[in-house]
Amino acid sequence: MKDYTITVVGCGVMGTAVTAAILKASFEPYPAKIICCTNSEASSVKLQAKLDNPIIETSYGVESNNKAVANADVIILGCKPFLCEQIYEQIKGSLTGEQLIISLLAGWTIEQLSIFSPHVARVMTNTPAQFGCGMAAVSFSPSAEAQYEELVMKLTDPVGLAIKLPEKNMDAATSLIGSGPAFCLMFMEALIDGGVRMGIPFAAAKEAAAKVMEGTAKMVLETGEHPAVLRSKVCTPGGTTIGGLMKMEDAGIRSGIARGVEEAANIATSLGKKK
Repeated sequence: MKDYTITVVGCGVMGTAVTAAILKASFEPYPAKIICCTNSEASSVKLQAKLDNPIIETSYGVESNNKAVANADVIILGCKPFLCEQIYEQIKGSLTGEQLIISLLAGWTIEQLSIFSPHVARVMTNTPAQFGCGMAAVSFSPSAEAQYEELVMKLTDPVGLAIKLPEKNMDAATSLIGSGPAFCLMFMEALIDGGVRMGIPFAAAKEAAAKVMEGTAKMVLETGEHPAVLRSKVCTPGGTTIGGLMKMEDAGIRSGIARGVEEAANIATSLGKKK
């Protein structure tokens, strides 16, 4: 595909994050144009200023957004899941039936998304994508996998790391990948609170907690070790770390986090169900 146009329908938080990641990347074939569709002039102007790139165009309003869809080779669906049916009704007359659909929607299955086109890639990513340190899981319809797998992986790799997963795992990926940053941020907030409680100034505690989480994640990725192995290396017998971990285990932190992932996955499954 050469000189292709991407139209981002519902360019909110996730649509903007993915677009920002693509703009910072270099790969071939690179899009000639990215049209970001919003629902108001104010958000359109703000988005144009934020992305600030010659290949970016913005659009708002039903008529303008329909034109953007009609001119697209690739359509990224970035709207809220509950708005998907409404948006489909608005743009269905502009769909060619041959466009590649990349869906960022939680819960909506490939089968459901096939109303837009038979060529569907279902992608679950997260907000760190805008900084190139996110994660994406991708599953494909048979025709999209056959014709567009390489292109889709090139478009999603700039978020940080993209992997293929069977669609049956996508709701769990929605929880672990999509909701995961919020879970990490809660844990980070608790680390900061603990530091402040023990007298560390807030700014220093925040910076320390963020770097601890960043460095620990990099250590897991670089070594390939199981987190439990790395954790055991920090636990000196009778020391501070094992004492703190036992207090956390008393509070049920391990099961609480795991159950949180489970609950988020169950909710993700429900988002694609017809009400």
